[in-house]
Amino acid sequence: MIKTLTKVSVLALVAGLTVGCASTSDLQKVQNDANEAKSMARNAMDTANEAKSIATDARSVSMATEEKINRMFKKSMFK
Repeated sequence: MIKTLTKVSVLALVAGLTVGCASTSDLQKVQNDANEAKSMARNAMDTANEAKSIATDARSVSMATEEKINRMFKKSMFK
């Protein structure tokens, strides 16, 4: 029982040391990647908001044009 516990403890220690040995440069690379991803996400959101604004304006113009066409059609029907 103690032999098994010792083996498991040694394996856990080796695994912990192997996995836990990320260098500062590795962490910096990950942080840089995360910052770049955040920047790209902000740019994408800005572009999406701009597209939404343009689409809203286009919808307003389209609805106004549709109203004008309907009024013209009604006038032509009464003549």
